[in-house]
Amino acid sequence: MWLAWIAWGVIGSIFLFEDSRGGSGWLSFLLTSPFWLLFAVWPFIWLWLVTRRNDEWVEIDDDVISGENGETIARFVQKDGVRYVDIDAFADTFKCSRDVPTVTLPGGTERFARLDDVRHMATGNKALTEWLAVVDSLPK
Repeated sequence: MWLAWIAWGVIGSIFLFEDSRGGSGWLSFLLTSPFWLLFAVWPFIWLWLVTRRNDEWVEIDDDVISGENGETIARFVQKDGVRYVDIDAFADTFKCSRDVPTVTLPGGTERFARLDDVRHMATGNKALTEWLAVVDSLPK
């Protein structure tokens, strides 16, 4: 995109520095109008971005991949600093029990278990241990 703006400036300079009768003020305004438009509109764009935040949004919602060939995939969610796993997919992937306390996060219907509540299932489960190592490497 920067190359397009440079080309726009070079082509504009050709017309601006050409000696034309009546001056070239209107031409310089025309060629720089995208910049003036962005200058005038950016506060409204910033305000829109700030006000569209939703409390139901989560900080992280991702499928975390681990294993030598990337064969182990489980959904990981972080909301308000608390880390969760989608317990149904998690239990199917790692052949674990679903008997842990779950919550339903606002805006969804999936059952999530706190990551700390499923850590004990990693004992003797190599795939889960590797997956937890990947999740723990993610910044909070």
